Amino acid sequence: MMRRMIPVVGLVALALCVVGAMLDWTAFLRSWLAATLTWGALPLGAVAVLMTHNMTGGAWGHASRHVWRVLARSMPLFVLAMVPLLFGLDELFPWMHPLDELPETVRHKRLYLNEPFLLARWLFYVVIWLGLAWLLGHRGSQARAVAAPGLILWVLTLSFFSFDWYMSLEPAFYSDVFGLERICAMVASSLALGLLVLVPCVQAPIRQDLANIWLAVLLGWAFMGFSQLIIIWSANMPAEIGWYLQRTEGVWHWIGRLAFILFLLIPFIILLSTPAKQSRRWLRRAAGICLAGYVLHMQWMILPAFEEWRPAQGWLVPAALVAVGAGFVWMTGRGLECREACHG
Repeated sequence: MMRRMIPVVGLVALALCVVGAMLDWTAFLRSWLAATLTWGALPLGAVAVLMTHNMTGGAWGHASRHVWRVLARSMPLFVLAMVPLLFGLDELFPWMHPLDELPETVRHKRLYLNEPFLLARWLFYVVIWLGLAWLLGHRGSQARAVAAPGLILWVLTLSFFSFDWYMSLEPAFYSDVFGLERICAMVASSLALGLLVLVPCVQAPIRQDLANIWLAVLLGWAFMGFSQLIIIWSANMPAEIGWYLQRTEGVWHWIGRLAFILFLLIPFIILLSTPAKQSRRWLRRAAGICLAGYVLHMQWMILPAFEEWRPAQGWLVPAALVAVGAGFVWMTGRGLECREACHG
């Protein structure tokens, strides 16, 4: 019954987004961007997990491969969800304003930050990601041969994608490790969702192996985020410090703290225990809490970039999250059902 309700809920939320787009196009674009980048991490992270296993092997990958393949096959949905954003780039990116309105630091970046080049890069990323997702999802034997170069391409494209669609929302801000921090967050969220699905289906040793990998990625995310903060704060970089200050004002201060507790702190405490890593109940709790924290964290990352809060965002943000999220949940559920039917 619940599975049947997912498309209905998603369509209702999508209808609300359409109404919101007609009422306030800018608010819709901001909300849709946050939702698309939030859920788009799931197929992107799954692609990395599959390529990593193709390179290293291990029982954990053989037992969980079907879930990562199903997640990877939802990549076209992520690409499709990004299409509406391409029609409102001038509403999202301040670097598209006339040159005389931009700070000097931003003017120097216009060789890289310009609309034709942004669209060309996005198309390049999409071709790479769809190609990798197709190979990994449908051509297992061929995918092993491209795992190493594919993983390099994946890291490079994800890094530049993070510069383009996250960091350039505030073009005065710059961080060398920003792309790596985003990559760790994407893989951690995908692993959390995979574990939520896999926990009842795999044995305790496999659960422990997957939990150990997940914990390592979460700690990698924490290390990258802390490295970025300590370098910027100790160097006293005004533009970069402003990025953090915007996210410590008003309600974002508490959302950021709650997101950190849910996304990292609670799962970390649970995963310190070996019995908890093997326990179905505790591992599912940790994964669910982490996913909730990840959704909050993504809103904290993206929405404060827009200095003016528009009233319509108050209901468009959750509507967009539900609309896009329902699409991914439905598509993933269908993929898992098809596999069970084929092996039933």
